Amino acid sequence: MDTGSMPTDLSEALKLATKESHELAENSEFMRKFLKGQVTRDDFTLLLDSLYFIYTALEEETERNKDHPAFAPVHFPSELNRKEALEQDLEYFHGPEWKSRIECPKAAGNYVSRLHHVGRDEPALLVAHAYIRYLGDLSGGQMLKRVAQKALELPSTDEGVAFFTFDRVTSATKFKQLYRSRMNTLEADGETLQRILDEANGAFQLNVEVFDELLQLGAHNQRNGGVVNGSMLGDLSEALKLATKDAHELAENSEFMKNFQKGQVTRDQFKLLLASLYFIYTALEEETERNKDHPAFAPVHFPSELNRKEALEQDLEYFHGPEWKSRIECPKAAGNYVSRLHHVGRDEPELLVAHAYIRYLGDLSGGQMLKRVAQKALQLPSTDEGAAFFTFDRVTSATKFKQLYRSRMNTLEADGETRQRILDEANRAFQLNMEVFDELQRLSSGSERNGTVHGNDIRKRAAVVQGRSMTTGTARDLQSHEPLTDGSGLRFVLLLGLVAVALGIGWYLL
Repeated sequence: MDTGSMPTDLSEALKLATKESHELAENSEFMRKFLKGQVTRDDFTLLLDSLYFIYTALEEETERNKDHPAFAPVHFPSELNRKEALEQDLEYFHGPEWKSRIECPKAAGNYVSRLHHVGRDEPALLVAHAYIRYLGDLSGGQMLKRVAQKALELPSTDEGVAFFTFDRVTSATKFKQLYRSRMNTLEADGETLQRILDEANGAFQLNVEVFDELLQLGAHNQRNGGVVNGSMLGDLSEALKLATKDAHELAENSEFMKNFQKGQVTRDQFKLLLASLYFIYTALEEETERNKDHPAFAPVHFPSELNRKEALEQDLEYFHGPEWKSRIECPKAAGNYVSRLHHVGRDEPELLVAHAYIRYLGDLSGGQMLKRVAQKALQLPSTDEGAAFFTFDRVTSATKFKQLYRSRMNTLEADGETRQRILDEANRAFQLNMEVFDELQRLSSGSERNGTVHGNDIRKRAAVVQGRSMTTGTARDLQSHEPLTDGSGLRFVLLLGLVAVALGIGWYLL
């Protein structure tokens, strides 16, 4: 821009001189995806990491130059500084040990180096960086905040998005007017003005390079299940979600789920499902209790909120009566699941988080819907008898609790090899669940052919867990086969299908 034709106001000159650079940054692929809500927790966390290093450098230099005549008029630390807000967000996503869990990507490092050079050697140019960053944050911050809260299911109380929240700016419009008017008091000759404009365009270019690198890291992270160049840049919760995507799709398309509306089933199928879950959760909760103080599991140990064994005992007593323990057996697929859980808890406790994540967060995602369906389909009391498994009395908000659970998961320390083993174990847990569903499907098919599930048929297909001293008794109650009426039978078919939907599709809501 010809300095002779520049606007006399520095703020207006900056706006005009950086128009094209602004548009390039705004239209970067990373920002376009963000604005569309196509941002993952991993993407967002990587962005926060980069911003933390950038704002730490920027605010060191603004503090260094707070009395310099080329910057002092636009120094508003209490209103604008972002480092403390970023520390809150990083603790939310990474946990209390966040400082040891983040790295400065290369592009952010280049930005940091430039900021320190300007602050130390060319303070007259510092206003360009402050203008680009702070006024940009104020202009788009509220919109980005809403997008992030919706896309990442963040609390409405600003946890995780403190960076976009300017508590001490009551009116962004009025504050930006004040800031520009202060900028226009800065004295700069023609040469200095041009250098400021060039620095502003350079600042936009540094931002674009940061966005481009974040896009590459996010893509690499997704391809490698959360491991980027051997370092744990991604959250474990996000890595699990990405690494188990195919397993989710298999769960959604299992025969058991696709065919749940075909044929009549009896109460026996539901009892068998509860029995399978009882043995699985008994094993899981023995191992979570065994490892409650282990650093690889302790942060996600929530027995009072999540444990299901006691609830399953209530449901089994409701359906089988007081002698329920002598009336159930553990089907073969559930027994395999039990054996794996005990192996993991005893010998590989660092993998236990995979099983807890798949089971409990899946139950939380579909629990309330299943409770209502079960009560209606089986004409259960409204006081939760028979549906205790789906009732989490000590979780007041499933959404907030899952956010807490994920944030705790993300504090677990795991090297690259251990991280990959956790991801593999999560896929294995899905496979074990699918084998349980496949076995239930086979038993359901036998019921369709015979109009009922006979005790002898079930006994042929069920097996006592080997190597575990569990009371299984006989399957006397499973020999009872009172068929439901046509209406209640159809409702039960829908219930059984929705059980699979919640335990399968519900995992998509993890």
